Amino acid sequence: MFGRPRINLVDAKFDQCVTFAMIELVRTSKADPRVREMMAEHYSKPKGFVGRQLIYLVCYAGDVYGAIAAGSATKHLPGRSTILGTPPLSALVNNTFFHVKPLAGYPLRNFTTRCVAAWRQRVQLDWIVYYGDIVQGFETLVELPRTGELYRRDGWIEVGRTKGFTCKREGGKGTDSWSGRRVWNTTDLRPKRVFVRAAEYA
Repeated sequence: MFGRPRINLVDAKFDQCVTFAMIELVRTSKADPRVREMMAEHYSKPKGFVGRQLIYLVCYAGDVYGAIAAGSATKHLPGRSTILGTPPLSALVNNTFFHVKPLAGYPLRNFTTRCVAAWRQRVQLDWIVYYGDIVQGFETLVELPRTGELYRRDGWIEVGRTKGFTCKREGGKGTDSWSGRRVWNTTDLRPKRVFVRAAEYA
């Protein structure tokens, strides 16, 4: 459906901009002011990202429309195994962040869905280069009342919903390998739809 990426896998780590069907995905970092601005605008207001993280600017014809990120999979996710089985978590990629703005309108029909499709193709190349793992599947969480329609149009399947607990880290000794202790909020629930999609290789 979309053009094959113009990229040499051997050189992938050094090629910061790759084009898929006119959509350019440009590697950047969370320190990029444009990414920080988008994080502040997004409904989830993320403060940062934990674990593996590959962040891309979403561009078309020289204009930046947004940003999208690939990150570490969630340890426990309801329904995921019904579609993806139980591969190592390192072989699963979470779409941890996706935010685009129409500017004067979107340049293509179903632009957001095309962006996700392009992102999947790019991440399947980059994940093994940066982390040494072959991607077997993707996951993402969509907070209600949003429906996740853009993911459905790209072939993602809704497999469950989270209970809506949220977590933040504060100073102190944690129970895992990350710094800080986890503090869970089990009162102000924010349930999310769970979407997954298997990786595809030509």
